[in-house]
Amino acid sequence: MVSSRSQLPSCPVCQRRDQVIKLQTAYEAGLEHVAPPVMPVAKVPMTPFIITGFALVAVGVFFILILSGVGGYADWPGWVQVLQAVLTIAAIVAALGLSVVAFLRIGRGDLESQKLLPAWDRAMENWNRLYFCKRNDTAFDPQTNKALSDAEVKALISMDVPAAALQVPDQTQSTAASHQ
Repeated sequence: MVSSRSQLPSCPVCQRRDQVIKLQTAYEAGLEHVAPPVMPVAKVPMTPFIITGFALVAVGVFFILILSGVGGYADWPGWVQVLQAVLTIAAIVAALGLSVVAFLRIGRGDLESQKLLPAWDRAMENWNRLYFCKRNDTAFDPQTNKALSDAEVKALISMDVPAAALQVPDQTQSTAASHQ
């Protein structure tokens, strides 16, 4: 225990080490104001697509299996039977189209999350580097040996990314620039 305390940096306020802990340990002990940055995760709602697709396929299956399976179309004209088949196929194709749209939205959400991951990595590096002095209720950076206010801690672990970093570069421009 003595050797691990001697490896901790001194608090820049009280110049002591006996109450110094990692910021992560302070957070785990219940200090919510030193929480780590939240990992960016895409939240794409799928429920409307699933319910709509299920309803379309259920209606199509009902017409195919129930009505035509019990001879329900025997007395109906041929054009009604053809119309029913066309509408059923259209419902199934629409359900597949909804699936494609849903998966494309998920992919787009994942790409947006991936653009934020480098900023999250930097924020986590900063958060893991910081220490906390329980005696002074102060977070500090051992690299600069400076006590940090809550606003400064939030700024260090912020994931604010400039809008230019979030834009996907145009492939034609980058290709043209590499050939000049």
